[in-house]
Amino acid sequence: MVKIVLITPGQPSVNPRIVKEAEALSNAGHDVTMLYCHWINWADEADKTILEHSKWKAILIGGSPSQNKFKFYYTKLRFKFYRFLSSKAICKSLVAEKAQTRCYTELLKAACSIKADYFIGHNLGALAVVVNAAASNKAKCGFDFEDYHRGEVSHMIASDEIRIKYLEDKYLPSCNYISFASPLIEKKEMLHFPHLRCPVIVINNCFPLSAKTPVFKPGENLKLFWFSQTVGPDRGLVTVLLAMKVVNNPKISLTVVGKIADETLREFRNILGDLSAQLIIKGVVPPGEIDKVAAQADVGLAVEQSSPINRDICLTNKIFTYLSAGLAIILTDTAAQKEFNEVYRTGLQYEQGNVEALAICLQEYLLPEKLYQQKLHNWHLAKDKLNWNEEGKKLLEIFR
Repeated sequence: MVKIVLITPGQPSVNPRIVKEAEALSNAGHDVTMLYCHWINWADEADKTILEHSKWKAILIGGSPSQNKFKFYYTKLRFKFYRFLSSKAICKSLVAEKAQTRCYTELLKAACSIKADYFIGHNLGALAVVVNAAASNKAKCGFDFEDYHRGEVSHMIASDEIRIKYLEDKYLPSCNYISFASPLIEKKEMLHFPHLRCPVIVINNCFPLSAKTPVFKPGENLKLFWFSQTVGPDRGLVTVLLAMKVVNNPKISLTVVGKIADETLREFRNILGDLSAQLIIKGVVPPGEIDKVAAQADVGLAVEQSSPINRDICLTNKIFTYLSAGLAIILTDTAAQKEFNEVYRTGLQYEQGNVEALAICLQEYLLPEKLYQQKLHNWHLAKDKLNWNEEGKKLLEIFR
């Protein structure tokens, strides 16, 4: 048994990846503690649901609007101060670290107090914490890249770019292993560290299989599905709505999960016009319920954009959620999704923004046999290979 501390500057329910790691490690017999920080109010209830049934321990650090308010607002004020210093491109020791996460000091103190064998960080705000905690405890540490942090926004402020580069350059060489959520994130990140000698692994964002074997249902409606924490017009959905308008078939509906502004919803319904009733808004759904909503659909939409760079090279939770739910998939041609689809043939792909090409994809999936064969293929993929039971073994090998 290894004692492991997982650290994130966010919350469990907004990071399914760290929850899956905690569950895999604890199920393998390891002693797992997660240190996390309040990020957004709506996630509090979802956190409770996750933590009620977990074998691993979880500790909220730095307070929240409902727990230890003084600590929460104090750390928010301190964070703004260090952000101001960072905006002036000041990256001396402890400025960059404290400007990257609200609770750096509190996370580090809590981590150092736990005599663990391994400290694992998720999200860049945890990188300095795990390296320094490991040094304090004469332990080992690892870091997970779910995103390419140097390219998370299209027009990154120069001071942010300097801070991110400073933190990675300073702390990554001290890691005992590094994991990545896609092959292209690994490839891009390792260009900055050609001499890094620690083990690196790609762990796809797979989920446990949640779907029953697909059943052939000729002549039924074609149900599209998309989800995210927030819904906006710049997420590829406008192209989907325009394609639905082109096909003009009342059998096609789109279910959207996520927080959506009234203005955005009006825009979406205006685009569909007479077909506006075919847009179904579910609002925010707890992470643990996403697969159940997805399972009611036929086709999952992975309509990612190529900008910023991170979106072009990442493989999002969407693809693997759709696979675990037994859905056919429609994908845009980002670099990561194109490579992924060439290997696994998970669905139909189209050029970003090409309404006519997407309309053709929708028409193809209106053919019952085509849809059924793709759903069956994806179900087998999730059952036999692209599921967390298989993918999580890569993580367990590190501690074997």
